[in-house]
Amino acid sequence: MATKDIEIIAAGHLCLDLIPAFTLQEKAENVSSVLIPGKMINMGKCVVVGGGPVTNSGVSIKRLGVTTELIGKVGDDDFGKQVLRWYDEHEGHFEGIKMVPGESTSYTIAICIPGVDRFYLHHCGANDTFGNDDVDYKLVDRTRCFLFGYPPWMQRIYGNTGAELEKILSEVKARNVTTALDLSIPDFDSEAGRLDWKAILEKWVPLTDIMVPSAEEVFFFLHKDEFLEKKSHVGHHDTVLDHMSVSEITRLADEMIEMGTAIAMVKCGHLGLYVKTGNADRLEKLGAAQCGDIENWANRELWFPVYQEEKFVGALGSGDSAIAGFLSAFVREHSIESCLRYANAAGSMNVTVPDGLSWNKGFEDLTQRIEGGWQTKEMNISEDGWNLKDQFWAGPDDKGKWESK
Repeated sequence: MATKDIEIIAAGHLCLDLIPAFTLQEKAENVSSVLIPGKMINMGKCVVVGGGPVTNSGVSIKRLGVTTELIGKVGDDDFGKQVLRWYDEHEGHFEGIKMVPGESTSYTIAICIPGVDRFYLHHCGANDTFGNDDVDYKLVDRTRCFLFGYPPWMQRIYGNTGAELEKILSEVKARNVTTALDLSIPDFDSEAGRLDWKAILEKWVPLTDIMVPSAEEVFFFLHKDEFLEKKSHVGHHDTVLDHMSVSEITRLADEMIEMGTAIAMVKCGHLGLYVKTGNADRLEKLGAAQCGDIENWANRELWFPVYQEEKFVGALGSGDSAIAGFLSAFVREHSIESCLRYANAAGSMNVTVPDGLSWNKGFEDLTQRIEGGWQTKEMNISEDGWNLKDQFWAGPDDKGKWESK
């Protein structure tokens, strides 16, 4: 059996991010007040970095001091060469990144207008042909935890009712590796947007030990009609999340636990993180990356508000960074409370920069901020059964052991 000398592999969607800086003096009322046909718009510097969850989560994990490998795919075009050059210059060589002749590289142009929710111009490129044969299982044999990100933006992965990712996750689990899965909402009007995602998740979730989607993502995938109905009433400055109740979000986590995952961490943007866990029997089946204390992790229900950020620049990559913080603490066998602190610390630092990486000064930097008395934003949960303890809200199903300090 191979030595487990890699803590985490980040696999899946990989792209080049282009983030043009808007130089508005005041927040915009809406998109149309800024993007006017025929108008020349004066812009700031464009940040060009490796992107997607493979980079945003994977490189963030590496910078947080965890031994990390990446698995992804680019084309042999200029963007693909730019991605590989960026890795070589900033992070070193990754064995699991493939350059494929004749394919185009995925890219995202992030439109982050002050005062308006961000949106993206995205090309999936080589991600659409990524499959089981692109996974280097010699690397997987050496890892403790395998994170796969953004399968809804990868055509071969979600095609045939998700059979390709089901195969990958099955292969990974067979190698005694703990699995984690992040999601992303596809274009509603695309092929992916019209699929029966609940049927797909019923295949993926039982093979996933740690689910880490956003509230809006899992709401869309499990209750699409309800999601679209709610979205139809959302204004320019609101999101679906702003109109979701605590009970609606807890229901989504319950469903993921019932489907078979062990840990359901739901990213709730400016409201922080909600987590629900299964029982000890399920947690003991995680794989090579284990909970430090099963009693502390089993049967928990916690909500942790976000930390006060120093300034707000943009939320691009903040969810990926939160996952990086969570898993970086998890493989160090921290308590569930500590993992949530590091997740929110990473996400809160991320929003202070335009990209998903330059916030990261290492695990010790986050530790110093957390232990230095970093305050969370005020949050109140008035639904029955919720109680405030320290900075955490504990839900009615929280039956596990709190961390010992």
